[in-house]
Amino acid sequence: MFVLPAPAGDGLPGTTLRVIDPETGQPLPEGGAEVPASPYWLRRLADGDVIVPLPVRPRKAAQE
Repeated sequence: MFVLPAPAGDGLPGTTLRVIDPETGQPLPEGGAEVPASPYWLRRLADGDVIVPLPVRPRKAAQE
């Protein structure tokens, strides 16, 4: 599953929570990453530390 770090609650635009990937020991990139649907990541999702972005649907072309 693809996840993004959740926005930080400090009110500053563009800041996200620092979530550590247990496999690499590194913070999850701000642009997100593909991670396994393991108990760790499902718990992070349930706690609100990461979010699953909604798919973007292409807009229909305007008819003239």
